[in-house]
Amino acid sequence: MPHAVLTTAVVLALAAARAGAAPLNFCFEDVPQAPWTMPDGSGLNIELLKRVARLTGEQFNYVARPWKRCEAETRSGVMDGMIGPSDNPRRRTFSLPPLRADGTQDPERAMYRDHVDLYLRTDSGASWDGKTLVNPRKMVVAQRGYYIVEMLQARGQSVIDTAKAAEDGLKLLAAGSADVAVLMGRDAQALLQDDPRYLGKVALAKQPFATFDFHLMVGRKSYDKDPKRFEAIWNAIAKVRATTDYQRLEQSQVRPHDHD
Repeated sequence: MPHAVLTTAVVLALAAARAGAAPLNFCFEDVPQAPWTMPDGSGLNIELLKRVARLTGEQFNYVARPWKRCEAETRSGVMDGMIGPSDNPRRRTFSLPPLRADGTQDPERAMYRDHVDLYLRTDSGASWDGKTLVNPRKMVVAQRGYYIVEMLQARGQSVIDTAKAAEDGLKLLAAGSADVAVLMGRDAQALLQDDPRYLGKVALAKQPFATFDFHLMVGRKSYDKDPKRFEAIWNAIAKVRATTDYQRLEQSQVRPHDHD
């Protein structure tokens, strides 16, 4: 049987097998994380999963949630998984990323890889060289519910985690609430370049604070019911990301970091 015909047959068989399966509910954060997810349900992560759904014959529901609620509902089983978090020990207690044989997260089946940026209040005396954080007041702004908060606390920093969106974090930094902010997504960098409120007050550090693989993290309650189903979805994520079509789409929307 020709390879193309075999591939089509496999896809059709999967679609038939999944026709009676309940749709899966995946939550994503209800604040802008361009270009990956947006509150209206757009973004590269959603486009990736739509292609995965076609490839596997699955049906996915995409639900915007505050991040802590997204985590809580994945823990309880209300949601089947979370779109776009990083892997960390706390999340492993109730969810799983795609794994390699040794139990470490599998970057080949991640949704994407990205930097987390560090911002400095100008002339504050704070600095970051990629390893050492000099921050005399030891106050850092970060967004609530993110692993970044735990990483900063492990460094002995007091974290102001009242910011929900990256813009909230920049506002706190510009107002002098702290001299350092570690913010997710690329919105903060775009605001820094385009918004006069931050001109001369806030600067992007030359080195990112961290680089992560971001995943479709599946709740353990859902995974344990049908491991093969979710392994197939993670495998399909890798296949879609390798296609020329998706790579062109990603390249057209991912704005390069100043670090790159």
